[in-house]
Amino acid sequence: MLKPASMQRIAVLGVKEERQKVVSVLYDMGAVQIEPLSKSAAQFLRTGGDAAGTRVVSEELLRIRSLKSALPAIEVGEKRGFSSFGEVLEVSRSIGIDDVVSQLKQEEDNLNLHLDELRSNIDLVSKLLFVNADLSIFDLKSAASFFGMVPAKAHQGLMNDLATIKDAIVYSTGKDLVSVVVVIPNSALEEFGSIIQKSELRLQRIPPLSGKPQEVLSRLQEEQSTDEAELSKVKDKLRALSEKHYGLISCVEEQLSIEARKLEAVNSFGFTDSSFVLEGWIPKRRLSSLEDVLTRHAGSTQVFKIEGEDRPPTLLETPKRLKFFESFIRFYTTPRSDEFDPTIAFALIFPFFFGFMLGDVGYAIMIILISVWIIRRVNHPERKTVIPAALRSFTSKILKPIQFRKLARAMILGSLVGIVMGFALNAYFGFPLNQYLFSYLNANFHLGLPANGTFLDPTSTKGLKTLLLYSGYVGLFMVSLGLVVGMINGYWAHERKHIMGKIGWFSVAWGIALFGLTLLRHGDTSPTSNPIVGGYVGMIVVGVLLIAYGEGVQALVEFPTIISHIISYTRLLGILLASFVLAYVIDKVVVGAVSGATLTLDGVAIAIAGVILLVVGQTFNLILGILEPGIQGARLIYVEFFSKFIHGGGKSFTPFKGQRTFTTNEIDLLESRSNASTGERVALTNEALTPVPQAA
Repeated sequence: MLKPASMQRIAVLGVKEERQKVVSVLYDMGAVQIEPLSKSAAQFLRTGGDAAGTRVVSEELLRIRSLKSALPAIEVGEKRGFSSFGEVLEVSRSIGIDDVVSQLKQEEDNLNLHLDELRSNIDLVSKLLFVNADLSIFDLKSAASFFGMVPAKAHQGLMNDLATIKDAIVYSTGKDLVSVVVVIPNSALEEFGSIIQKSELRLQRIPPLSGKPQEVLSRLQEEQSTDEAELSKVKDKLRALSEKHYGLISCVEEQLSIEARKLEAVNSFGFTDSSFVLEGWIPKRRLSSLEDVLTRHAGSTQVFKIEGEDRPPTLLETPKRLKFFESFIRFYTTPRSDEFDPTIAFALIFPFFFGFMLGDVGYAIMIILISVWIIRRVNHPERKTVIPAALRSFTSKILKPIQFRKLARAMILGSLVGIVMGFALNAYFGFPLNQYLFSYLNANFHLGLPANGTFLDPTSTKGLKTLLLYSGYVGLFMVSLGLVVGMINGYWAHERKHIMGKIGWFSVAWGIALFGLTLLRHGDTSPTSNPIVGGYVGMIVVGVLLIAYGEGVQALVEFPTIISHIISYTRLLGILLASFVLAYVIDKVVVGAVSGATLTLDGVAIAIAGVILLVVGQTFNLILGILEPGIQGARLIYVEFFSKFIHGGGKSFTPFKGQRTFTTNEIDLLESRSNASTGERVALTNEALTPVPQAA
């Protein structure tokens, strides 16, 4: 966990006949990142994948996916294994329901299309019941008929516009929502379209219909019932096909997708007439497992270690419960494989910084509730939401849902620290409440707790000095820790000068800090009369010399940076104090206004305004309590801490693997067949060794 997983570059050499087994093992083990061939190997090998196989798999996968999308989805409880590429193709081609499914889908589409038309006509005719005539009167060769429901306010304007069209016939009925029938000559349709577009009204063209409205309506509804019954039969047939074939289709689709990925990976292989070679990276701890599996199932395949100057990919190995913090590290940079893994450090430090700057029990509890809601919403998305669409669109551009979930989990940990900090500061949405609890505990249990309920008041001179000193200590500790980790990185990379440079910065940081503490305590700062101060100055001088030796004289330009990075951590107190004081001011103004209000109309208005101010002000401070500690806490880690030991620029380890849902792991399938084969050989051997009874 202190360092990314140690990686080994390997080459796998085998005969062509075992290529499929090797690729299957690599896929299901998920331990090897396949790389393009190195230049030294590529000059002796030819490259190129299986173009014919890729084409066959692509065509078959397209066919199977079309079938799957056409059938109604059902739950699949089965899993199936495929021993070879040929077997999955054979099983896929045995699913010969393409014509039946295509015909049924065509019928379903036609029925749905006709039903949509019927529903539209039924809706139209139901609104034309006021017409006491055969609807065929609207079926004209020289004119087109339209119907619409127009608001009363827009009706008169529409009538005035239509009056400009020669030979137009208009009939209206109704008050608040006016039903309008318009008959327009074919020669004036373009002019009519302009009027409708300008008025932003929607009129529906009346289709050819025959019979009085009630008769037409009954006929259409009967036709609708017939089509719905036919559609139900078609869906039942598709459901029956789905229950019979959907599970197998899902298995085949997944395996064909895997085969397509395998064939894509083969493009990175090198070939001779009878063998293949691939290169890649694997965690050293998994190398022996790969060799064992290949030995058992592809006996002629050999694994060779390759030593070179290539930089390995980075595999961060974080405990499962803290793995989501890796996203925060990659947001900054991906560490190199020979650098310290900062994930655990971030997971421990960020919640502390967040909670320290939050410093309020009420805000912390609210943030926990909001974070739990975010996690629940991401895990179980709902179709309906009260969140405005504009806000949803804005947030989706900033972070993806899974990133919101990770951020929420980090804020929960930080808010737990915030509850502890808020209890120490006696802050509950800015209100002090501890004194009531402490009074009871002191009276009954004689605990001697502070009567004012506050262990540390950030607004008092003593509390402010104490917290300022603590934040300075935190800064010195974080900068020192970063430099120590930088020394460790230098040791791992065998860079002696790098280590000396970090020791130099460490000496300078502590020399300046100790000299500064002496100044703050009004001590003697003369090296001649105070030898200890002389030692501090010596630390700074020695540090400067080591920096010049390890990193060059030009590195001394950054001398002020080491001081600013330590002082930068005082923003922990600044943000805490800003939130604390803002909450206090809001509460005091509101409480003063409400308590002074009288039972008059003006007094009630003042009280209501005070409550509104309290809610708005606390909401604003809560938003700041989420943004400021989060942004500034991460910034302190990224800039003032990570910059001391992370160079970054690493590439994440991306092994050749995938998820299986409907198919069996091929390694397990190979193992089971191998065991079965061994059992058969043992049985045959035992049978051969059984003595045959002699005839009497």
